[in-house]
Amino acid sequence: MVATKNKSDTEIAFENLSKLEVPASVREFAEKGAAQAKDTYTKLKAATNEASDAFEDAYAMTTKGVSSLGLKVLASARANSNASFDHAIALFGAKTFSDVIELNTTFLRMQTETATVQAKEFGELAQKVANETIAPVKAQVEKTFKIATTV
Repeated sequence: MVATKNKSDTEIAFENLSKLEVPASVREFAEKGAAQAKDTYTKLKAATNEASDAFEDAYAMTTKGVSSLGLKVLASARANSNASFDHAIALFGAKTFSDVIELNTTFLRMQTETATVQAKEFGELAQKVANETIAPVKAQVEKTFKIATTV
């Protein structure tokens, strides 16, 4: 009895529980549950890592796409500036007021056409960047949800 007085109630209870025989079916059920939990954890961890990689790739693609869009904007700005300077030089060479009107009309028509083409190109490039960025993320999210629902 001296030995039990030095032990806490928790220690005594644990010793009594450890002496109990656990039926094999309960032990088997617990082991299966633990194995399934471990398997589920492994699958979800892998899916989470894949999703994280997909988001990193999407970020890289977005950065690349925005960069290409920025380059397109700069190229368009350069072309528009050059056209404006060429127009200004042409105006200095005009001899009559009707020449000025004709040069302005031609320039405005050409710039309107150019702006229309540039806007279409910007839209197409922006759509391409969006699709290239979203498609892998969408596929990964669908894959992750599929894994999560099967677990």
